[in-house]
Amino acid sequence: MFKGLNRLIRLLCRSFFVVLLFLFASVNASAVVAENGDVEFAVFSLNNDLPPLSKSKARMLYRGKSKRISGSLKIVLVDLPEASIHREDFYKMLLGKSVSQMNGYWAGLAFSGKGSPPEELDSDDIKQILKWLNDNPNGIAYAPIESVPEEVNILITVPQGE
Repeated sequence: MFKGLNRLIRLLCRSFFVVLLFLFASVNASAVVAENGDVEFAVFSLNNDLPPLSKSKARMLYRGKSKRISGSLKIVLVDLPEASIHREDFYKMLLGKSVSQMNGYWAGLAFSGKGSPPEELDSDDIKQILKWLNDNPNGIAYAPIESVPEEVNILITVPQGE
């Protein structure tokens, strides 16, 4: 009886270790995918008079807590479409919030009369973002840094994991 029980325990232990090894391999594989898929965002404008932003100032702007830079310069924000994966990533990286959390947050601000959400573009195409910025001289936008042209005024970069 004890021989059978000992065999069963050894078999269970081996099975447990195999499952454990498989789990560790899965976690490491997903970490590699996440590292290779890192996206860095740039918050930028076409207005060269806008000064660089601190991370806390960028957060204040995208939370609607501030509408001005340098005290007197009123700015306007634009947002990517709600369905854009870049919008979700940007909010997670800069604010630690999901799109649905930010939608609820902006709805509360709008209801109380304390603010309104940024204008939403139809697509996350860089040409449409640049056109909007051209029409709004004090406008600020964000996009993955690899799609941002060199001639824009980058106010801050938001790297993955910050």
